[in-house]
Amino acid sequence: MNILGLIVEYNPFHNGHIYHLSKSIEKTNATHTVAIMSGNFLQRGEPALFDKYTRAKIAVENGVDLVIELPTMFACQSAEIFSHGAITILNSLNCISSVCFGSEEGNTDILYSIAEILANEPKEFKLLLKKYLDDGMLFPVARANSLFDYIHQYENSDLSQKTTKEQLLKILNSSNNILGIEYIKNLINLNSNIKPFTISRVQSEYNSKEIDNSICSATAIRTSLKENCNISQLKKVIPEKTYSILNEKIDNKFFPMFDELFFDTLKTIILRDISNLKDYFEVNEGIENKIYKDIFTSNSLYELQLSIKSKRYTLTKIKRTLNNILLGIKKSDIHLVKDIDIVPYIRILAFNDKGREVLKEIKNKSNIDIINKFSNISFSLDDAIFKTLISYDIKSTNIYNSVYYRNNQGLVKGPMDFYTRPIYVK
Repeated sequence: MNILGLIVEYNPFHNGHIYHLSKSIEKTNATHTVAIMSGNFLQRGEPALFDKYTRAKIAVENGVDLVIELPTMFACQSAEIFSHGAITILNSLNCISSVCFGSEEGNTDILYSIAEILANEPKEFKLLLKKYLDDGMLFPVARANSLFDYIHQYENSDLSQKTTKEQLLKILNSSNNILGIEYIKNLINLNSNIKPFTISRVQSEYNSKEIDNSICSATAIRTSLKENCNISQLKKVIPEKTYSILNEKIDNKFFPMFDELFFDTLKTIILRDISNLKDYFEVNEGIENKIYKDIFTSNSLYELQLSIKSKRYTLTKIKRTLNNILLGIKKSDIHLVKDIDIVPYIRILAFNDKGREVLKEIKNKSNIDIINKFSNISFSLDDAIFKTLISYDIKSTNIYNSVYYRNNQGLVKGPMDFYTRPIYVK
């Protein structure tokens, strides 16, 4: 069995994902596929368009064999923490042969060379980094400059001979390259046997908002749905299975979710918890005072985000910070889980018959707890990491569903994680 790992959000699953899936299987000769997928809140600090079970079902309908939820505490954070959580899950399964991700660079060797330096952190690199940070540079810029200087001063490799400073900066400033480097770095740190592969992204930039080809960015799709909740306009850029399932959800009044829908809830939390805001992850350097001051004059979440944004705090970082406040994610809890080398459980969201074969393989080769029904969870376990991760999964689902089910309140039975079973796609 040759099992391919994928790390995804599928928000939503579009033609570019079909391309990536088929090319990844072709490149790795995989017989089975496992996707580690973010749940109801995502890496850029925003809610998923549709719930995690719907997105997982769509993924399996389009060719993925098994979808496992990436715990909320990893899914909503920076590339470093997000990647660590996803790679640690794949490695903990003890049966994954490869992982394949999309990147702007499209060259695993270059990304691997960079990841090795970041994973090993040679003394010379750390000294260069300290110098640039002491000069007042922001960390991403300081790291990029340190990498370039280290590579060209201390390494005699293809990387030093083939990359100019401009090329290296471009690699390090591209969203999917950053994630890819972090994936590889975590594979190195875990001494994993999983082999990394990459597929070049095609036709559309990650943040492009134009729908002008059969493959466009998920950002363009989300923007289109936000401006006009008419899924028929997306027929040429999403697979038929995606269209059919999402159209049914909208017909049943489960409408796409956007972060603005949580503004009133966030505002209440900020006003209530002003004395505790500094306890939330990424709330640093007194930014809680700026958040509290500006919440009174902001008429929307976007206005609040823009008022806090600065040279030091990018819009994406601000979105993640506010999302941590919304979900109640505390610094102490992140510090507890961010460096774990084995994940204590996996949550199954959807699978097919080949996915069942993978689950059997996982049971044979790993001691990881496989959660099919939340009602089987024992909260008396003395495992702080397990309980911390699972509690945030439940909490985030409850917060998400408080808005997602606004037109279907009669369907809410309680904490829906306890009432929803994995979806089997025949």
